[in-house]
Amino acid sequence: MNFNIDKEKEYNADSGYKQKTYSTKWEENRSDEYFEYRNNWSKYPQNRIVSDFPLHLDIETTNVCNLKCPMCPRTILIEKDDFSAQGYMSDEDYKNIIDQGVANGVKSIKLNYLGEPLLHPNVVWQVKYAKEQGIIDVMFNTNGALLTKEISKELLEAGLDKLFISFDSISPDIYETQRKGTHLGKVIDNVYQFVLLRNKSYPNTHVRLSMVMYNKPEWIEQFDGLQVMWRNLVDAIGFGFYTERDYDKVGKYPKVDGFSCEQLFQRMFIKYNGNVTVCCVDDQDEYIVGKWKNELLKDIWHSDKYTKIRDIHSAGNYHCINMCSKCYMPVSD
Repeated sequence: MNFNIDKEKEYNADSGYKQKTYSTKWEENRSDEYFEYRNNWSKYPQNRIVSDFPLHLDIETTNVCNLKCPMCPRTILIEKDDFSAQGYMSDEDYKNIIDQGVANGVKSIKLNYLGEPLLHPNVVWQVKYAKEQGIIDVMFNTNGALLTKEISKELLEAGLDKLFISFDSISPDIYETQRKGTHLGKVIDNVYQFVLLRNKSYPNTHVRLSMVMYNKPEWIEQFDGLQVMWRNLVDAIGFGFYTERDYDKVGKYPKVDGFSCEQLFQRMFIKYNGNVTVCCVDDQDEYIVGKWKNELLKDIWHSDKYTKIRDIHSAGNYHCINMCSKCYMPVSD
């Protein structure tokens, strides 16, 4: 299958995700520090470099969501009655996380994990505070259903650097089976309004549509349709292939020789429930490395448990870790 995607470099720290890039104009005013951090995003995992502090923090400001997407691990866990208590991160806790990150040189943050960040009543303040403290790259993923013209303007004024919008289909019937709880027309209007505002006054904000891809002809047609609809408006359209996330159904994957997880050297995941985990796939908190409410983030990053999993991956033995043996990332490229 030919998706007409960008040619990959020799080493690609984001190899499980493909995208078609239309514009890099948003990069024109980025600082040297930004490009250095993006270079280190690949350099650190490639060379197994453990920096003084993670380059990036994934901060789950809320684990509440307005949709029930069938492919989402959150939906699966809720259906099994195995999801943690839901709520919203306090301003005090958020400020503490940002302040620790800035003091230790963090470069970027993403304001979500298994929740919809636009549901947090103070999401605009969260973006603004992070930018005021000097964080280079502030971003989040959204399903777009709550991306009104008013909130779009406020987010852009606050300094949002990147917005990734889940947008799986141009066919209303297919879209609404994937994004249960909203409808295509509403999200099209919301995204279009955001892009118009961005284009008019905030050209440094990157906008990307992201699609969950399935290996069937009708889904390739949807991707082609997304390009026709949005290629002159957004900066990129990307996709990642869906892989079953329900461990009860899939079990363990075969070992892939030479695999070592990039995320162990790039980022740290701060969950609303108080746990700190090491990767985007650990939605069931199987490998908890610390508790952010009563431990310093820098100490967690250099903890014995974090060091152990890095050493195991670096030695090519990731499959010995139960959580990692069930991970789809090694087989997804």
